[in-house]
Amino acid sequence: MDVQRGNNTTRDTGKKIAAYSTGINIVLTVTKAFLALFSGSTAVLSEAIHSMTDVLGNLSVLIGISISRKKSHNFPWGLYKVENIVAVISALLIFLVAYELIKDSFMRDAEQIAHIDASAIVLGFLTVPVFLFARFEKEKAKQLNSPSLMADAQHWLTDITALGVVIGGLLASRFFPYADKAASLIVIVIILNVGYKILKNSMKSLLDASVDAGTLEKIRNIVNGYNGVEEITALHARNSGSFIFVHLDIRLLVKKLKAAHELAHDIEVAIRKEVPFIERVSIHYEPVKKDYRRHVVPLANREGLISEHFGSAPFIGIWDIRVSDSVMLSQEIIENPFTNLEKGKGIKLAELLIDKEIDILYTKEAFEGKGPQYVLSDAEIEVRETVLKNLNDLIELNRERS
Repeated sequence: MDVQRGNNTTRDTGKKIAAYSTGINIVLTVTKAFLALFSGSTAVLSEAIHSMTDVLGNLSVLIGISISRKKSHNFPWGLYKVENIVAVISALLIFLVAYELIKDSFMRDAEQIAHIDASAIVLGFLTVPVFLFARFEKEKAKQLNSPSLMADAQHWLTDITALGVVIGGLLASRFFPYADKAASLIVIVIILNVGYKILKNSMKSLLDASVDAGTLEKIRNIVNGYNGVEEITALHARNSGSFIFVHLDIRLLVKKLKAAHELAHDIEVAIRKEVPFIERVSIHYEPVKKDYRRHVVPLANREGLISEHFGSAPFIGIWDIRVSDSVMLSQEIIENPFTNLEKGKGIKLAELLIDKEIDILYTKEAFEGKGPQYVLSDAEIEVRETVLKNLNDLIELNRERS
């Protein structure tokens, strides 16, 4: 799927849901205000004020979703974090609701309430669309990975609790004038807890905290699943709005730049496929650093006579020299298993040497235009011609030059 197209779809869907939420809140505000006048209940009036703050919150969500993914010269990385700022505003509005409930529950004397049953029934009916929309918005927020929509959905669920408190207070006010005040204390604790969670998660994103450990582990497993990856030296991922930004430093076994680029591209595609809402994957790759160089030369015999030929040479001399001080680390002579092949012996031997991770090949035979040249060149193995006749002389000359 095209990333930009996905971003536009996410933005448009989020804007529609936020618009629906705004419309429902306007209807609720008007209805609750009418019931407050009808019943004379200060609790219902506080609910009307509560819904009015929700309208303001919905408008901030709409603004946040509209501009969060826009990019400009001053903001080349986009304005994704606007959504997190909007989520913080929603959390603050939840705290404002808690304050309104505290004020109405503990700072006002009990008053005589009229039309209790009718008001309670109307408020009871209002919980149905609120609950259905909260579930709908929560599912959409998960699909779109939108923190602002998720915050709004959680806000709707607190509205149901607040409505329940108001209904209970209305019904119990006939017998216990202060019963609704005790119930309000429970609701205030719930509201403050929801607001705290939203605020904490949003601030973590604004401060570039890492994504959860499970997501990091999934990315790590994807990368380690490629044979060409030797090591992950750094892995960082952070949330910004609905999306995740990933940075990787890896060491690759491949030497050729083109092959490394293709491997990095495959890794990025796999990460985007397995981890949702990835906006950017930045991969810095480098070849595995060796502290030695592995040299090889075709031999005519085990005594170290350098062969005039490559593919048909019966033996191969291999030695490692440490880069830092030119000390010989190892030396061996192995048999060439392809000498009896009628065709392709040079290519087969070149492939064997690649598997042995050699760095430099010495030969008396020119490779120009031949199969081994392309195989070795593709693996970025250096080929040097030599006029020396003996392996020991070549090793000594090689150490002096190193």
